Amino acid sequence: MGEDPVKELTAFLKIDSRYDVKTATLQTVLGLTGSEDGRQQLLASQDLLAHLKQLIADDPSPASKDACLVLLNLSGHASAATPLLAAPGPETARLLLSHAVRADSPLADKCCMTLANLSRTTLTCRRLWQSLQDSEVTVERLVRALCQRGYNTAGAKLDYLGPLLSNLTQLPEARKYLLDREQVVFQRLLPFTEYQDSLVRRGGVVGAIKNCCFDTDAHSWLLGDDVDLAPRLLLPLTGPEQFDDEDMEQLAADLQYMDDNKSREPDVDIRKMLLEALTQLCATRASRETVRSKGAYLILREYHKWEKHEETLNIIEHLVNILIQTEEEIGVDDYKSVDIPSEVADSLEQQSTS
Repeated sequence: MGEDPVKELTAFLKIDSRYDVKTATLQTVLGLTGSEDGRQQLLASQDLLAHLKQLIADDPSPASKDACLVLLNLSGHASAATPLLAAPGPETARLLLSHAVRADSPLADKCCMTLANLSRTTLTCRRLWQSLQDSEVTVERLVRALCQRGYNTAGAKLDYLGPLLSNLTQLPEARKYLLDREQVVFQRLLPFTEYQDSLVRRGGVVGAIKNCCFDTDAHSWLLGDDVDLAPRLLLPLTGPEQFDDEDMEQLAADLQYMDDNKSREPDVDIRKMLLEALTQLCATRASRETVRSKGAYLILREYHKWEKHEETLNIIEHLVNILIQTEEEIGVDDYKSVDIPSEVADSLEQQSTS
């Protein structure tokens, strides 16, 4: 290679149409993504980035798969998100989104993973959200692809649509869309709180649900009969413990008579998100009363005996402290609207959307 290896690699990609040459060249490009210096060289080459995106836009081939992997490797580094989204050629977010929902795309998984990486920060997430508004790909189509078994006929699993949705719900406008009562989108995510085939998908969906729980105005709907969210959040925290008849009557129907082999959510980060969502749902008096009525205290009492993670134990204790107090002892309708004791405020305000 000469003094500018990236320029020479770009020239090879443009001039030689043979797949074996393109593949060999792209393998060299891939190698550059393994070092900070190499990544900076690639990100500085607008010509190369434009050509990589054009390869992805063309019909899938070995070259397009390698080009997609280059973008994926680059997107894993925070400093690359803005240059990748702003690169010339086909608009990056719309290109990746189109493959994510294209049922026959073999590139869908790599594109979903890249989108999840690019949407981590609020700034880049907002740019991606704008691309969603400007394209034929809607949030509903992303949710449909996520929820429909066998949606992708080329073997893509689409698990990383979960983290993508979680990242999008950093934004109030994304939460507003998911919480639109006419769309019936939010309810389609609920079965995935216990989806055992993919930790990535399950965690992403729980993250999106948790973020939506920060919107206090939606709590009455989320806890009402149309959604009935509290049992969905409590079920993954429920173990095989049996309750006496009096206690059993306090539990929501979905939380009664667990099998002896019922296991709790194995991932501590997901358990924390479930608890954070429940804590947010306890912001107002009406919501607290609904959560109590589902038998939340009984489930959390037994779960507390099982949990070993110190930070998670603290979250449980904050939540239980809210639930066991009478409303007269609490003395406020909405925790978020007034100054409250720090031991209670911590459970509500230390948690931020991810």
